[in-house]
Amino acid sequence: MFKSAFKQKINKLSLLFIMRFKIDFKLPGEGPYSIPLNYQREISSWIYKMLHFQNQDFKNWLTENKYLDNNGEYKLYTFSDVDFGPAKLQGERMIIKNNQAVLYLSFYAPKEITSFIISIFKEQEFKIGDSTGKTTIKIEDLSEIAVPDFSKLNNKVAFSCISPILIADRGNSSETFLSPDEKDFDKAFFKNLMFKYANMVKHMKENSGGLANLSDLRFKLTGKPKTKIVKIKLDTPHHKAVKGYMFDFEIKAPVELLKIGYDSGFGELNDLGFGCCEVK
Repeated sequence: MFKSAFKQKINKLSLLFIMRFKIDFKLPGEGPYSIPLNYQREISSWIYKMLHFQNQDFKNWLTENKYLDNNGEYKLYTFSDVDFGPAKLQGERMIIKNNQAVLYLSFYAPKEITSFIISIFKEQEFKIGDSTGKTTIKIEDLSEIAVPDFSKLNNKVAFSCISPILIADRGNSSETFLSPDEKDFDKAFFKNLMFKYANMVKHMKENSGGLANLSDLRFKLTGKPKTKIVKIKLDTPHHKAVKGYMFDFEIKAPVELLKIGYDSGFGELNDLGFGCCEVK
């Protein structure tokens, strides 16, 4: 359905290894702990600072290998919601008793960045909170996790969201957010994925074959979507609320697109913690 938009020859991906890490956090001291419901921006800012300012050798590597965008930023990553365990909601905050939490962090990059990532994030800590109060979070362990070989899955994969997928419709003057059970969601979903593919041409080997079977892209919602409203940029004049959805789905697509979605996230605002999925 999108083949006409990509008639030009687009090179196939070079051999890129899917990079995903499990981060085990520890919250020092005794609970309960008070965490803002809208913590995604703070997690995102911390990851951004670690990747861009913690290790100059890594920054040089990103520059030399052309992983930085036009603004000199690396944003080809996504992360899951943080699993803080059972929580009690209290206004705009959640009260948790557990002193441990888990997050998954995924990158579109070759395996050689593993040593950089481990050295950058190992034993780091940061604070999460607002004017009401802040909680220290420290990395207790960081491990590379096994990931699927999409080349053996016959181009058809079942996914489950571990952070909400956000796709905006900007057709009119106002911005709306598409639900996966709406008509034409699949078109917007694949359009976003294919633009990501096109923007990653510089990381691909020369091959005149391009993507195969673009006329056979399929999206199937396999579970009831759950709405998740996230407030972002709360500390700026540009603060706003966006709407993503948590759901299970199945897609049929070329291996290259499956990898890009799994590595860097499906949908929009991936570096803010949207679109991170696991294979069911």
